[in-house]
Amino acid sequence: MAAQFNQQKAEILAHLDTTRIGTKNYTRKDWLQDLLDWAEAAGSFKTAIQPVVHATLLQAGQDAIQGVGLEASQFDPFTPAIVEYFQNRSIKIAKDVTYETEKQLRAALSQSVVDGKSSYELRGMVENVMGSASTMRADRIARTEVSRSQGYGDIQAWKQSGVVEGKEWFTAEDEHVCPFCDDLDHTIVGLDDNFFDKGDTLEAGGQAMAMNYDDVPSCPLHVNCRCVLLPVRA
Repeated sequence: MAAQFNQQKAEILAHLDTTRIGTKNYTRKDWLQDLLDWAEAAGSFKTAIQPVVHATLLQAGQDAIQGVGLEASQFDPFTPAIVEYFQNRSIKIAKDVTYETEKQLRAALSQSVVDGKSSYELRGMVENVMGSASTMRADRIARTEVSRSQGYGDIQAWKQSGVVEGKEWFTAEDEHVCPFCDDLDHTIVGLDDNFFDKGDTLEAGGQAMAMNYDDVPSCPLHVNCRCVLLPVRA
């Protein structure tokens, strides 16, 4: 992902000329939109993400099915559910990542253009936003989505095995476990059930966490989550 963010940065820096703003009905909004072909950017991310999601699903599924005593070859990575996840997840990640990048750039640049900031100052803002994207955001997104794909692969393998009926949430059980994960420790639900549905709110330790991104059928609960799922045999 870092490569995609760096390519985006190069293209954005090449389109920072603000002199067109206010000419022939060309607005600040038009300029921000023209900084990058956002649809193409999403497509580039999708292409980069797909092989990672696919490889993670395959490895997680094989490991999970071996973990319940079956052969790795008995895991089918091409069921309709897995193929749909692989395709749709890559698209969702790409769209969400691109939207967040666009939002951050708009926030950083929009008022600065109104304030008459120089091209040098605008370049500095782009460097800050995209520099963070290519390092911290890229790493955070990759680790979180790999963890989500691992969880999905585990669940699908357990369903295929025929010997697992549920899944149990386990924390690292140390002093670094957050109150939200600690509240979930040893929680058991059915294989097809979510620990939380999108829109739910988890309250723990006097804090609240809104599940506003997606359903939570498996770990991770949050960025840098260290929890794991274990199978509950029939």
